[in-house]
Amino acid sequence: MKKLWLFFLVTAVLVTLVIVGCGVVVDVPITPATGYIRICTNSSWIYGTLYVDNNSWGVIDGANVIGTSCLGGNVTFGRTYYVEVVDYSFGTGSYCCRYITPTYSGQVFYLP
Repeated sequence: MKKLWLFFLVTAVLVTLVIVGCGVVVDVPITPATGYIRICTNSSWIYGTLYVDNNSWGVIDGANVIGTSCLGGNVTFGRTYYVEVVDYSFGTGSYCCRYITPTYSGQVFYLP
């Protein structure tokens, strides 16, 4: 009789553990984090319109004559962006190119 009682008790505990362990998982997509970053240059020969993935962020000027040496904007973290400085005013074309992957807000990238 004791063995039968022990068998039912162990079976009840195991069934309870299986039921408790079988939960429903709701898969909710995570919204990508966004934030503000800056792109800077200390090179006096870099001048022109700063494009990040073909979106203009303004005029960047390493010599600080006409524009500013740092520009900023909002990005999605973990995504890779194509950065380019284009200057057609003197017929020089563009400073080509750099890929950046921001990982946190306030991050600063420097163009050489």
